[in-house]
Amino acid sequence: MRVAVISDTHGNLAALDAVLAEIDATGPYDLLVMGGDFAFGGPHPAECIDRIRERGIPAVRGNTDEFIVELATGGRIPARVAHESQRHTASEPMLQRYRWAVDHLAADQIAYLAHLPLARAIPVPAGRALTVVHATPWNAHDTVPESAAEELARRMLDQAGGQALAYGHIHVQYLRRVDGRLLAAVGSVGLPFDGDQRAAYAVFTLGEDGWSVEFRRVAYTVERAVADVLASGMPGAEAQAAILRTARPPRA
Repeated sequence: MRVAVISDTHGNLAALDAVLAEIDATGPYDLLVMGGDFAFGGPHPAECIDRIRERGIPAVRGNTDEFIVELATGGRIPARVAHESQRHTASEPMLQRYRWAVDHLAADQIAYLAHLPLARAIPVPAGRALTVVHATPWNAHDTVPESAAEELARRMLDQAGGQALAYGHIHVQYLRRVDGRLLAAVGSVGLPFDGDQRAAYAVFTLGEDGWSVEFRRVAYTVERAVADVLASGMPGAEAQAAILRTARPPRA
């Protein structure tokens, strides 16, 4: 079994199209799964959602997806933050950026995000399931970095069940093994934070000894994405363009 996992497109359509083209060229895969954070941050929020929907790709919701839904529904469907420090929309500049994204989405796209599950388990025999989440199996907001204590990594795997867990959210790629199980961050398609501008995704393969993962990078025209951002009228466009150019997280 081979499963491709993509995550964190963040409205970057050029990067998403490049990754989907490579997946088409290197397939077939038994499944392709999207790990959330579809729309916020880039100039093509609606198009990134539609690409995934058009192809029938199963997906989970990300933290930014929850904030979009919360804002679009006037709080009727709240973001499930673990604590208020995780609430992106608490600052006016971020709130303006979220409002811009919401204004560029149709009602059916909001509804699609609202109904996405927190996790998807890919069942295989003998309890060897691969689970895909955005951030953790318990919410879409907590951050589990590469440096996380083994106890936290074990909690991730224990709550997911099965033998492997794939997640996004941190915008870097890494793997670790805990008690013979695989935990892997798949990286970001649209907004890498590891200094490598190329779009990132991962391929999980189930063999006789369990799951393994291959991290992949796809070159695309970053300056096209930068130009799209700068021409979009999106609040915070200059800062977003800088992240695309450097492939580094925003400064605090």
